[in-house]
Amino acid sequence: MDDVMVIAQNTASRVLRMKALYFLLAIVICIIASGQLYGDITVGREKEYSLDLGFAMTMIVGVLCALVVCFDLPRELREKTMVALLSKPLGRDRYLIGKFLGVCEIALISMAVVGVGMLVLTAMGGRFRPNLEIIKALILIYAGVVQLAAVGILLGTFLKEWLATLLALVIFWGSYALGYVAANTTNMVVQKIIYLLPNFAIMSGDNVVANGGVIEWRLVGGGILLAGIYSLVMLIVAGLIFRRKDIA
Repeated sequence: MDDVMVIAQNTASRVLRMKALYFLLAIVICIIASGQLYGDITVGREKEYSLDLGFAMTMIVGVLCALVVCFDLPRELREKTMVALLSKPLGRDRYLIGKFLGVCEIALISMAVVGVGMLVLTAMGGRFRPNLEIIKALILIYAGVVQLAAVGILLGTFLKEWLATLLALVIFWGSYALGYVAANTTNMVVQKIIYLLPNFAIMSGDNVVANGGVIEWRLVGGGILLAGIYSLVMLIVAGLIFRRKDIA
């Protein structure tokens, strides 16, 4: 397990050394802060606007962090930089798990920074007091990001950087839209087919919170469980593909 954590920490630290990450976080915080300036435009709905903007920015940061693996893994395959690591008793499955955990770690840190910034800025504006519902929504967003990271791991094992990234985005937005279709259709066949796909609509709890609704804990637990199952399946398939890949 120590070798898995070494890969995870190495992946996370490499991303943390990227200046672009801090630039992105600074821009996102500034955008969230700007939401306090649109009182007239939003016609008294500053709270809803600020929350929507904050959740959207948190999701964007998480998605971008998850997509890092779409670049990182194919690049290491192409440049053969992983050969030295895999020549040791590390194992290809552990290597992928380490990559996955590293990306999830950096996504968690980045989203936490944005989430805390959102809570502080909106609370300072006097719009609302941070409550548990916001935390629930952020948990669901992170669950979706974890799922996307697993999809990125799978695609990165057999596609080039740009193609893996593009396909991951297509899967993300397509599955996100299909989740709404499943929630609004009475056709059981359609629902079952859609639920067999990665369901990124679990990230949509922020809409409920922004409009004053309540997210039930069973939905939070269900979202986490669903993301965990899909992520496990993606990693297993990725491992099967990676074992057969010639990287020498």
